[in-house]
Amino acid sequence: MYSIYSLPTRFTLLSAIVAVIISACSLKQGTNDEVAQILSPDSQLWQTGDIHTPEHFHRSIEHLGQLLSTSNPDLGEVDRLLYFLRAYSYFGPYEPIDHIQWLTLDTVITRLREHPAFSADGDQAARLQEHFAVTLFRFYDRDPLAARLQPHMDTLLAVLERYQSGDLSAPKQYALWESLRAVGFLGYQARSNQMIADTLLDHKRLESTLLDFSRSDNGFTDERSWPLNHALWALGNLQLLMDEEQGKLLDETVWRLLSRDLTGLSQAQQQALYTRPYLVTSFRGKSACEEEFPERCALPDESIALPITHDCSESLVIRANSMGDAALLSACEKMLAQEQDFHFKLASDGQPVAKDHNNKLEVVVFDNYSQYNQYASLLFDINTNNGGMYLEGTPEEPGNQARFIAFEAFWKDPDFTIWNLEHEYVHYLDGRFNKRGGFGHFPSHMVWWSEGLANYIAQGEDYDSAQRDLNKSRPSEYPSLADIFATTYEDGSTRVYSWSYLAIQFLYQQDRSHLSRLADHLRADDFEGYTAELEKLADTLQPAFADWLTQRASTEKTAAEPEKLPRRLYRYLYRDYLQPLELSAGEQHRHLG
Repeated sequence: MYSIYSLPTRFTLLSAIVAVIISACSLKQGTNDEVAQILSPDSQLWQTGDIHTPEHFHRSIEHLGQLLSTSNPDLGEVDRLLYFLRAYSYFGPYEPIDHIQWLTLDTVITRLREHPAFSADGDQAARLQEHFAVTLFRFYDRDPLAARLQPHMDTLLAVLERYQSGDLSAPKQYALWESLRAVGFLGYQARSNQMIADTLLDHKRLESTLLDFSRSDNGFTDERSWPLNHALWALGNLQLLMDEEQGKLLDETVWRLLSRDLTGLSQAQQQALYTRPYLVTSFRGKSACEEEFPERCALPDESIALPITHDCSESLVIRANSMGDAALLSACEKMLAQEQDFHFKLASDGQPVAKDHNNKLEVVVFDNYSQYNQYASLLFDINTNNGGMYLEGTPEEPGNQARFIAFEAFWKDPDFTIWNLEHEYVHYLDGRFNKRGGFGHFPSHMVWWSEGLANYIAQGEDYDSAQRDLNKSRPSEYPSLADIFATTYEDGSTRVYSWSYLAIQFLYQQDRSHLSRLADHLRADDFEGYTAELEKLADTLQPAFADWLTQRASTEKTAAEPEKLPRRLYRYLYRDYLQPLELSAGEQHRHLG
């Protein structure tokens, strides 16, 4: 009897089977090669290298899934692979990772938290809990994962409940620390991710678990105060997500916790903890302390926060927390040189506008964002959800003090830079030598001028952000000069900073007198003349502006901006005063801040 398969068909089928076998063997070998490289003690997880590839990421979660599918996995391998994922979150590209791989990671993390080894008692379980918490705040702001955060929150809170009492070994402290940080970091990420915000706000036990932990045996002790500080910081981040009524209820609940429930706290401790980290994390400062919480705050001593005073010139002084002589000299030189460029381009003759008493600028420099967040809000009553702020005050009042409040670009260490120094200094010069009155004196059409001019004087002829925004836009999407002149802060950062810069640069390159004529109207408090000049410029120069933008985009086309690696912890995310001294970021607990 003949087979129903012809010889060629049999051969084809056999070839296919062999190909599948060979493919499977190759896949297994590839898996072994990449996983073996990750598991090798000689591999450097925390250096840029060929180990941080999408293929390594895929093989690591694949192997983790296999390990966690067994009842008795090699926990040493599980530990190493999870630690690799942490390192990948800093050094590895995200763009090649597709939805299926993200969802595979979620499946693996689900297996991790459901595995008996995770809920066992002891240091090995604590290490797994540490990895679990870090994975949540390093990866779950990705859209495919943010939608799957909800069930993991129960596990995160169970870890906090587990460590309310009992001895805390070093691994257990790391597990507790990263779990508290996960709540705080997710709360921060929720401000720009509605899925995370909905998860946190809808979770019935989140707030109560943080409060219960704060009241627990391990919440606050004479030996260990950092857990309570972290819980209050996490609650402050949650407060920002709440509506007004919920926020006020939490304010009262936190004060009851500190003033009534934690009986071992002195009044000074109660006030210090309520102020920092709770109030300043939720961006409340001096006025909130004086008007809403008059008996609950501990305001800092300005002379301690800013012990350094250095005069650059008769019109410029720097006050700082800690700056060396070289740094002070460099900052002074930058501003004074910039002032000369400003007067040249705006043809101001160095003459202040009428009735302006801002004859001396005070530049306040804090060491980092943590200092800026607490001291600037409590001493100068500003919202610190930004990278620095210029306060013009009321310049027509004698004795008014203009002030730029800033902080060092601490993420650029060891290079010393004051973040936004040049941009904000132009705001002072603009208000002093161009614009009559204080902020808001002119009713409209000033945002493009203020921010565009500040960027143009500070950045010069090459401003990478503006060029990238231009290159990302089609000519049909270019805003007109009239649109740019009418810009408000609600129009978004691209319009406010990039397109306004381009408009200022175009006007100056076309004819230097364009900017000085506009400034003359502002100096004379002639708003009608100023807006009439804008209308004239928009009508006559729009075709030239469109051509200029097109030429600039075509001749200076840049490649798509690649992912910036390593991908560090967001620089405003964590407060340095929260860092437990006993929990160093050693070889087994690393992060990139």
